[in-house]
Amino acid sequence: RDLFQRFFVIAIPIIIQNGITNFVSMLDNIMVGQVGSLQMSGVSIVNGLLFVYNLCIFGASSGAGIFTAQFFGSHDHEGIRYTFRFKMLICAALSLLGAAFFYAMGTPLIGLYLLGEGDPAEAAQVLGYGLDYLHMMLWGVIPFALSNAYASTLRETGETTVPMVAGVTAVFVNLVLNYVLIFGHFGAPAMGVEGAALATVISRFVELAIVAAWTHLHPKKNPFIRGVYRSIYIPGKLLKNIIVKGMPLFVNEFFWASGMAILNQCYSTCGLDVVPAQNIASTMFNLASVAFLSLGNSVGIIMGQMLGAGQEKEQIRSANRQLITVAVLSG
Repeated sequence: RDLFQRFFVIAIPIIIQNGITNFVSMLDNIMVGQVGSLQMSGVSIVNGLLFVYNLCIFGASSGAGIFTAQFFGSHDHEGIRYTFRFKMLICAALSLLGAAFFYAMGTPLIGLYLLGEGDPAEAAQVLGYGLDYLHMMLWGVIPFALSNAYASTLRETGETTVPMVAGVTAVFVNLVLNYVLIFGHFGAPAMGVEGAALATVISRFVELAIVAAWTHLHPKKNPFIRGVYRSIYIPGKLLKNIIVKGMPLFVNEFFWASGMAILNQCYSTCGLDVVPAQNIASTMFNLASVAFLSLGNSVGIIMGQMLGAGQEKEQIRSANRQLITVAVLSG
């Protein structure tokens, strides 16, 4: 009973927080859809592409998080500090690479989803709306990645409520700003798709501000944060272990998300009318997928903490079997 209670205390906030992160994209699709179907098509295509980036960040953080949970179980705050540094560095690097790639390749990437039958003029408009949305969204990749590094470390060290509160607040901010900026309420200009992207970017910064501020303002609860930015040093042996044992998770997330994006591109060849419907369905499917990922992530956190605490291997195996069964049934 204690094991299951511990599992759900960790899992439920993670599901809510990760679900909310992806709900932001769905919210943009819904509210932009009220402006027009062409605008919604451009937004939904871009959100499908950005989903690949989002899961890469999730995979990179989770790979290092395997060790964070173990260090937390053994009360090794210095080890947690090293894994947090790795997360910040890898997330920043992935964000810069991702932003550069999307900025340079935005037109051909979006164009891949506009190859089906339909009015060429409408396809050109969808491409334009998509590029406007993408270029604004790129301002939010850094805060998204950094808040993920903070939030994942907090979850792995036993604090699941703060990341959830930050995520809920970000959705509320996004919802209000979408209403104001997309449609031009309260004297603001009606910005359409760019307004939706700007609202999302601002909400990302709000989420980062909450998790980062709480972490740094509570050093007693988060000893790893003391001196974390004094250097970028990570022991070579730990760095090698993270890359060898953790990065396969990153690679897995990248290929799975890329496969889904390619599948959606295949559907889009059926015609322009198929694009918005398929992308809406994919966004909803992604929400369910993130719930499964969150359940698995929760099992991994508990296993890591048990390993770090030096519990018997048979006890860990038994707990692992039970939690996987519960996770599948919950999913």
